Parts: sequence; C-alpha cells; structure tokens
Amino acid sequence: MSQFFSPREVAVAIGVSESSLKRWVDKGLIEAAKTGGGHRRLSLDSVLRYIREERMSISHPEVIGLPPGTGVSPTSDQSAQGEFLRAMSAGDETTARRVILDMFLSGSSVARICDSVIAPAFHKIGDMWRCGEMEVYQERRACETCNRVIHELRRAVGNGPENGPLALGATLDGDPYTLAVNMAELVLRDCGWRATALGHMLPFDTLRKAIETDRPGLMWVSITSIRDPERFIASFNTLYDAANAYDCALVAGGQALTADIRQRLHYTTFCDNFRHLEAFGRTVLPRNPQS
Repeated sequence: MSQFFSPREVAVAIGVSESSLKRWVDKGLIEAAKTGGGHRRLSLDSVLRYIREERMSISHPEVIGLPPGTGVSPTSDQSAQGEFLRAMSAGDETTARRVILDMFLSGSSVARICDSVIAPAFHKIGDMWRCGEMEVYQERRACETCNRVIHELRRAVGNGPENGPLALGATLDGDPYTLAVNMAELVLRDCGWRATALGHMLPFDTLRKAIETDRPGLMWVSITSIRDPERFIASFNTLYDAANAYDCALVAGGQALTADIRQRLHYTTFCDNFRHLEAFGRTVLPRNPQS
C-alpha cells in the first residue's frame, strides 16, 4: 500500500471534488508534501486521520490501497472480534485488514482495538490450538497474517509526532513473541509518543545501552516467557536502575509476570492491558515535547 497519493486519488476515494480536497490541504487539515515539479502528495496517515476525525465514509477505498468496503459503516467491538477471529482462522487477510481499519476509522483508539478485538481473538486461537481444534499451520498463519495487519495499521497511525518524546520497546532474550510489543508501539504512537519497537529476543545489556544512548522518555518490555526467573529478576532490576538514572519510565507487561515475580521486580508501572498502557502513556507525556 503506497504511503502517498495525489489529491485527485484521495478525492475519488472519499467521494468529494478535487477542489474541495485541495482546499482542505491548503488549510492544513490534511498534511501534504510537494514533488520536485510542485505537485501535492498526501500522506496516507494524514488522510486517514482526517477521515477519522470528521467521521467520513469512504466511497472507493481501493483507490488508496484499502480493502473493498473499508470505512463504509462502524462496527461493534463484539461483532468485530467475531469477524476478525473467523478471518484469522481462515487466513482471510483482506477481511482482517478491513475489520481493523474500520474500527480505527470509526474513532476507536488503538488500545481499544488491541484489547477488544486482536488480543481476545488470539487468546481463542491459542485455546483452539491447544485443544486440537486448530492445526499448527493455521495458528502460525494467523500470527503471520496478524503481523501484516498490524503493519498496515502502523501505516494508518503514522510514526507519531516528529517532535514527540521517544519511546522504545522490545521483548527480552528467550521471548520470541512479537505481537504484543508491536501493538504497544502503535498504542503509544496513537497517544502522542514517537514510539519504536526494537524487535524481539534482545539481551538486557543492549536495552541498557539503548537507554544510555538514545535517552527515551519511556521503555516498554513485553514478557511472555522467562527462562531463568532468578537471573531474569536480577537483570530486570538492573535495567530499572539504568532507566531511573536517565529519567526513563520502565513499563512492564506480559503473562509471564506472575504475582510472585512482580513482587520482586522494580518498574515504573505494570500494565495488564493496552488501555492501561495508553492511560499511563498519556499521563507521563511531556507537556513540552522538546523536554
């Protein structure tokens, strides 16, 4: 899906005149760049942000690379979750993309999309796989499909404000699960952070180096599995000391953090879900982005 479109393409997609579209651009309602020849090019995230804010429908979503039927009507959390689960189980990427983009365009926060649709669907997929109701290839296909859907949602959300505070996140060594850390990246971007997921299976030492070198205001760590609890606790608390020394909030989350382990960890906050992360992210968002 292209990141930039001409005013004519966007006008056709949302069913307005090209002159109206250019007027909105000139007023700064939709961000645009200019080519060497002076032609306007509209960024996808700016276009979708405007559609989202104005609660507009999309007449021809395919013109701007969206699945057919996207942006026609909002859907409830429950129906979206059911449709998304069916699409993931069947490997229907087009429907999965449309369901998630429909929720985003209808005004749902990324945190709500993750908590109400994506996470519950994957809990059920995991249960189906463990109970033998789903083959291994189907579960892996669902994970790969969801990563691509999240990547498309990332295009819709954008990179976060250019002058926004920096947030970094990752999973730790021995933890190969990427969905949660990628969703957290989008949640923080959606609430004003310039968030970047560094990847998965990163050692503690390199995360400490990232804090010292890049000086993020926030670092989130998704913890789905722990190899050696004692070593993990000692290393995590050392990471917290480094974060604290550089005024970096350390956010922890993940199903591997049992109550016993959490009692022995040092962190700024623990998030049970993405709405908690969103609320914390907004609370500690600097009033002056340059600070």
